[in-house]
Amino acid sequence: MTGFGRAEKQDGAVSCKAEVRSVNGRFLEINARLPKALSTLDPQIRKLAKTFCARGSLDVSVVLEKNNGVPAEMEIKPNLALAAQYVGALGQIKRQLGLTGEIDINAVLSIRDILKFEPTSTGPAEEEIVLGTVEEALAALARMRAEEGKNLRKDFLERIDYLEKLCRAIKERQPAVLQEYKERLQEKIKALTGGLELDGVRLAQETAILADRCDVTEEITRLESHIQQFRGLLDDKESQGRKLEFITQEINRETNTIGSKSVDSQVSQHVIEIKCVLEKIREQLQNIE
Repeated sequence: MTGFGRAEKQDGAVSCKAEVRSVNGRFLEINARLPKALSTLDPQIRKLAKTFCARGSLDVSVVLEKNNGVPAEMEIKPNLALAAQYVGALGQIKRQLGLTGEIDINAVLSIRDILKFEPTSTGPAEEEIVLGTVEEALAALARMRAEEGKNLRKDFLERIDYLEKLCRAIKERQPAVLQEYKERLQEKIKALTGGLELDGVRLAQETAILADRCDVTEEITRLESHIQQFRGLLDDKESQGRKLEFITQEINRETNTIGSKSVDSQVSQHVIEIKCVLEKIREQLQNIE
């Protein structure tokens, strides 16, 4: 399910910004982009994300800054040992050669590696603000996904109601299918035999054979059961995306069986309609946890 969540917190000398984006996915995949100084928080952030999301591909990005806008993950430190050696060497040159003047700070700072970047050491306070900010961003993402879920539920219910209507139409059509087949069979036999009287027993046998071959009572019963299960799972508060996918496959299986047994154009048309609806449901299920 797609979604976006953002949060920002400030505490003491640092502030943290977190963004979470999610796109469709059959399984839960988490990609966390953290400052190097916070890389040890990756397992905790992944665990936290799992409490909010069960499926989807999540991108979590975190920025930690000092309140003056400088990134908090790196800091500039003087290389005092190296600077002391340079100043000592310059002083020695000055004394031995009898030179005058003071050693200029700019000359010292221009020396390579006098200033160095080092990862900022983070403590419990920084880690707490990061985890709290990520949690707020995940909560915002969950709220957005929940709102989308309400709209998807409404869409699913409308499609399931239509499936139920088509299933009922197939069920009600069965007696008429047998009667129409019997009448067509009578007409064909009369045409072939020049209008001779038909053997009623044989006609009944042929009709019974067709009735047995085309009987879809069991398939319709299972189809109705699957539809009710699908509707029930939509009201479940837990993640049911995979179960819904499975039930959709079972509905499709029963529909294929009904289509293969059908000798009636109206039933065949209903089967095609069911398969079109199922395809749309399958597409939408990619957005469900």
